[in-house]
Amino acid sequence: MIGSEGAAVYLILGLICLIMSAITWVVLAHQRSHAAAYWCLGNLLFAGGLLLAWHEQGTPGWTGLPLANLIALGGLLSGVQALRLDQGAPWRPLGMALASLGFLLAYEFTRQELGQTTLRAGFVTLVWLLLVLQVAWWAWRIARRRRSTGAMAIAASQLLLAVGLLIHLAELLRDASRGQASTLHLLHIGFLGSVGVLTVLVSDVGFIGIILERSVRERMEAAASQARVEERQLLSNQLAQLDRQRSLGLMAASLAHELKQPLTAILASAQAARRGTAAERMEPAQSLELLDKVILNTRRISGITDRLRSFIRPGAVHSAPVDLVRITREMLELLQPDLRRHGVRVAFPAAGPQVLVQGDAIQLSQVVLNVLRNAIDAVHLIPDRSIQVQILRSDREAVLSISDSGPGLDPDLADRFGTPYFTTKDHGLGLGLSISIAILEQHQGNLTLRNAEGGGACVDIRLPLLPGGGP
Repeated sequence: MIGSEGAAVYLILGLICLIMSAITWVVLAHQRSHAAAYWCLGNLLFAGGLLLAWHEQGTPGWTGLPLANLIALGGLLSGVQALRLDQGAPWRPLGMALASLGFLLAYEFTRQELGQTTLRAGFVTLVWLLLVLQVAWWAWRIARRRRSTGAMAIAASQLLLAVGLLIHLAELLRDASRGQASTLHLLHIGFLGSVGVLTVLVSDVGFIGIILERSVRERMEAAASQARVEERQLLSNQLAQLDRQRSLGLMAASLAHELKQPLTAILASAQAARRGTAAERMEPAQSLELLDKVILNTRRISGITDRLRSFIRPGAVHSAPVDLVRITREMLELLQPDLRRHGVRVAFPAAGPQVLVQGDAIQLSQVVLNVLRNAIDAVHLIPDRSIQVQILRSDREAVLSISDSGPGLDPDLADRFGTPYFTTKDHGLGLGLSISIAILEQHQGNLTLRNAEGGGACVDIRLPLLPGGGP
């Protein structure tokens, strides 16, 4: 395509490519896009090829038209690569290098061996036509997938340039068939120059539109994704709160009994103090003893209600060091009425060193409570009712294992345990384990179910151990 005709067109088109390359780079520099870098490099190389062709007209050897055509080819390849990168399907650099080498060898063969100017111009025009069609094709794909106005503009302008190149190729073939040297009329030169300028301007503006449209879309998608995450987190917290309320509702009768005992003791102490004071037979030491009992049982009630209120209270997640041993013991104390009512024995050391993990104490307490309640449900219908709780630690994680003496897990249903709304209980909702799993995932932990070696089921709760969180 680049020959000795139309030198002024090469100068004008080369300068416009150079200016548009600088403008495009300035506008898109903050995007830090590889596609934008390739597009600007392509413009720069194409401008260099055109300006070299204008400056070195008739110069023999590698400083003339061969080098100009090679540089321009590199510019077109870079333009195609920019659009392919945007679609995630880039050419390999080795393939681009081999294509450039093949073009150079074919060009030199037609220049030195055949010596036909018309044939050489036709070959170069055909290569340009194929690459321009490649740009139009990839721009059309982007326009179709993203409904991008910028990509549509690139495709339309490149197709217009392809029409101009096709007309030029047809004229070259006509001249070759007549055995004439290729000649370009002033009208033809003006048409190709005008189409080239229009294509450069429209394509560069269109490419800026593609990159900016993608940037806006990515920011919108990121904002929407963040909103979905926050919405899921809010819903998860609400479901977790409802599950805690439901758990306490199921334990309401046992909790009422738990509160009734200290209340009865307070009432008995108050009545005894009243009778003794009324009969004037109450010694100061006896009064103090009765008052101490009232204080003791009042504190007992206060402790129970504080545990209930903190467990059921909604609120934001507060991440802090949590002692896994302490929250396990607190949940066992909360379940003491159920454990006594069903005659369930629990094996858990009365005292032990701290095992610290990072997380929200209320949410982790809910996980432990859900697993313990499932263990109680598994053993309350069999004669040997026992639950074994142990906490193991390694260099990086803490493992809370809760095993029961129940019938164990049905292997045919093993894959369904922990999925939402799946339950083997007559009145269960199938949300306890799924909520627990979701909570542990938020804490970078996990929950696994398995059959214990001695029979029954075992649940392992794994959480990252804080540095220095255990001996």
